[in-house]
Amino acid sequence: MLSFMRAPHPPRTNSAVKNPIFYENGRSSVAFSAPGSEYIMTHRLPPTTQANGVSIIQPPFHYHIYQDEFFRVKSGKGNFFRGVDPKPFVTLSDEPGGQTTASVKAGTYHRFENASQSEDLIVDIHLTPESYENEQKFFRNFFGYLDDCKSAEMQPSVFQLFVFLHSADTPLAVPISWQPSGRIASRILLTALAFWGRWILGYKQTYPEYYRPEKRE
Repeated sequence: MLSFMRAPHPPRTNSAVKNPIFYENGRSSVAFSAPGSEYIMTHRLPPTTQANGVSIIQPPFHYHIYQDEFFRVKSGKGNFFRGVDPKPFVTLSDEPGGQTTASVKAGTYHRFENASQSEDLIVDIHLTPESYENEQKFFRNFFGYLDDCKSAEMQPSVFQLFVFLHSADTPLAVPISWQPSGRIASRILLTALAFWGRWILGYKQTYPEYYRPEKRE
């Protein structure tokens, strides 16, 4: 193991037992519901601003190998993207008469963003088949690490991020227009970087400061 070659870890915030978890100095948050709930978690994304940049909660293009994903906007307005189309396939909002729900199938490239310049986007999320503790483990580690890097003004390690993503069967989307080829390329990239990060550099899939499978607040 060549752990001496890896980037230093940021100081870790102990958030393992907190629910909700607040990030980015309270501007964003993730709250987990009970197992078997209609929606397993709620994300709060602040607007993108010049001062604060893009929120760590805003996902890049990715796909889930085995799970469908469902969204319900509770407050604000969000643009939801699918495939490699640069235009959103739907805009969800809490406006009267607005569409509030959408979904994507396993294997489909997707991402979403806050479409407002002034209001938070609050969106419920569910993944099915549900894997409650695995989802808690991934999101707590992924966002906890990104938030600590941002607070410490450090660049996140790509290898650490891919170790987290591999544990959740969630490749980042390689932007190839024909998605079957893109999915294969994405999985190869995910597997290669996660292997190097975990088995060569010594990054972990989970850290006790971010996740512990025990009773939470």
